[in-house]
Amino acid sequence: MSDQPMSPSPSEPVLPRPAVTVGALRAAVDRLDPEQTAAFDREFAAFTAESAASGSGAPVSAFLRKWAVWVERMRVPATAARVRELEAAMGAAKTDDEARAVAVEMSELLHKITADLVLP
Repeated sequence: MSDQPMSPSPSEPVLPRPAVTVGALRAAVDRLDPEQTAAFDREFAAFTAESAASGSGAPVSAFLRKWAVWVERMRVPATAARVRELEAAMGAAKTDDEARAVAVEMSELLHKITADLVLP
């Protein structure tokens, strides 16, 4: 038996799905891509200010939905890689038909990975 730690499969999550709360999502973002934590914090401040100004919780709900989907995209390495490939393919599409095909695949992938999320 090898002394090397086993690497998780690229199709397995690198962390469990977090609760859709500010604290849990921030911790997940920090673990998945620490460079994104500052963006998370800036956006949270902006959405919180917007929510306070409008007297509505809708901006914070939108913030939580956005980052919950981001975490779902990133917590499975194979999914994150496929999303990046599709984003690149969209940028390289030369015809409307090519762009439409990429958009359909991206939509199906995002639907699949978020189907079980309970969003605000």
